[in-house]
Amino acid sequence: MERISERNLRSVDLNLLVIFDALMAERNLTKVGERHGLSQPAVSKALSRLRHLFSDPLFIRCDRAMEPTPRARELAGPISTALNGISRTLARASFDPSQAQARVHLASIDLYHTPLIPSLVQRLRSQSPGVNLHVCALDSAGVFNELSSGRIDLAFSSLGAVAPGFHSTPLWRDRLVTLVGERFWDQPLSADAFAKASHVVDAGHVHVSPDGTGSSVVDVVMAARGLKRHIALVLPSAAGLPHIVASSDLIATLPLRIVKGLGRMPGVKMCPLPFDVQVTPHLLWHERSQFDPLQSWLRTLIQEIAATSLPPTLDENQATGALHAGHPG
Repeated sequence: MERISERNLRSVDLNLLVIFDALMAERNLTKVGERHGLSQPAVSKALSRLRHLFSDPLFIRCDRAMEPTPRARELAGPISTALNGISRTLARASFDPSQAQARVHLASIDLYHTPLIPSLVQRLRSQSPGVNLHVCALDSAGVFNELSSGRIDLAFSSLGAVAPGFHSTPLWRDRLVTLVGERFWDQPLSADAFAKASHVVDAGHVHVSPDGTGSSVVDVVMAARGLKRHIALVLPSAAGLPHIVASSDLIATLPLRIVKGLGRMPGVKMCPLPFDVQVTPHLLWHERSQFDPLQSWLRTLIQEIAATSLPPTLDENQATGALHAGHPG
């Protein structure tokens, strides 16, 4: 039997494939007609042409539904993929951010709110005012499920894509430092002292198992050295970390760039980690939106902001000065 790929494509009506895709979804000629503004006889005629094109009945009436044949099920995926590709190509060619109307759901830990969200909102208001941004707290343990289900579109994550079907891009490089209370810590922060200390973390950044074990890069580095830290307090966000540190013997570990944005924080001092830990926040998304025109534009915008609008990473001395003197972030 002659394959469709061997035919002259000029003889194939693209609209027939659109009808085929709709029939796979609706399984009803009348509903397909309503969906595309066609009469039922017109849809029946299109189905007849499809049957001739593929030399197969494709859809067989069963009770009140049109059930696909094995051949139709075999064709469904490739045809849907081809139509989506064509649609994306046409949409990209005509996409105008200033005319876009959409709501984008972005998950983020609040550590990244200050350096990124204000600049992103400013750019959206000026370049794409019809795009509304809904920012929610990042669930580090469930982020892949949230992206897969479509409940969120993008995520600012401490890790890149680690599962098939997802994409990511790095936003910036940073390193971690530790905040301690001035009244409670006067000794150097050695690796042993760091491990023996009681820590406060935020749930968005560090997933803590029932036995109290953390899952961040800090915990991985410590485990490689045979060490494990004691997580005494888990907060829903990072906003309260410095206040807890200032009033207790708990210590907190944060990215150096974020420390700059804390401003004046009495009673808190910064110490370098006893081991160097580099961190690279990533922008994470599902492959479903890889070629979506709006989301492609939005990802590019976020990368531009990360590259051009954020303050550079500081060294420890500069950061300590900013923390005590109250320099703006």
